[in-house]
Amino acid sequence: MPFVRFIGFSVVRAWQGFWRNAMMSLAATATVVLMLVLLSGLFIVITGLNAGLAFIESKVAVTARLEDDLTSTARDRLIAEVEAMPGVASVAYISPAAAMERLEQSYREIGRTLDLGDPDSNITLFASLEISLADPDASGAVSSAVADSDDVDRVLTKQAEYDTLLGIINVIRTVGFVGITLVGLTVLFMIINTIRIAVYSRANEIEIMRLVGATDSFIRWPFILEGVLCGLIGAVVTIVLVAAVWDPIQPAMVTIFQMPTAVSTQFLTTLSLLLFGVGLGLGALGSWISVRSYLSATR
Repeated sequence: MPFVRFIGFSVVRAWQGFWRNAMMSLAATATVVLMLVLLSGLFIVITGLNAGLAFIESKVAVTARLEDDLTSTARDRLIAEVEAMPGVASVAYISPAAAMERLEQSYREIGRTLDLGDPDSNITLFASLEISLADPDASGAVSSAVADSDDVDRVLTKQAEYDTLLGIINVIRTVGFVGITLVGLTVLFMIINTIRIAVYSRANEIEIMRLVGATDSFIRWPFILEGVLCGLIGAVVTIVLVAAVWDPIQPAMVTIFQMPTAVSTQFLTTLSLLLFGVGLGLGALGSWISVRSYLSATR
């Protein structure tokens, strides 16, 4: 079939062109690897931070310490008022006895026993309301509203930790995307120049092909596939490097971000597809730009 023969011809010519300018081709491929390694690191870190952010979002809550002399009637009224506030998902009353049990349980989980000193000291913890939020951004408004109540002694929230992590993620995203963009433009420039050298070295051959009736598409595709080959090899090398260090990466991700779901098999598959897509896309784009500019200038 003519189409199959054309594909075979284009692949063979692309492979020959890649090794004809081996130095430039390998330099472009190495730059692709550098960019994809940086992209992999950014993707891993951002995914981990997003997982940590989602975890903190699920834990962002407001704890209201109640007055010691609060009656059950006043407490129930306060719970009803808080449940009616925008952004509140649920409200749970934690009695002093339940708070003490939680404290003892936390000590048991680390293999220790809570020592309260004198058994007759009759130490008790305060009663509180644990307010779960449907929207983490509502923490400030809910805290202010609850703090204004005469039945509440003190309000505690994890909004500061949430805001800090969100700020860190935004900074890393900005710096990472700027860095990836600069390296990506360098890769594009390298591929454009690599293909341009290949095109000029075969200028006579291209002119002969035009004289015998070859279309621009017939001339263009071997060069485009040559650029795609640079991106493909770069993506494969990067995926092999990531796979080689994947075992130590997984426990580090779990330790740093406390989110084992961030290092699942699906995550590695997604990362591999991303690397293939970016590598092939940059290779094809750089080649297309280079060949198109040459063919347009020599018409």
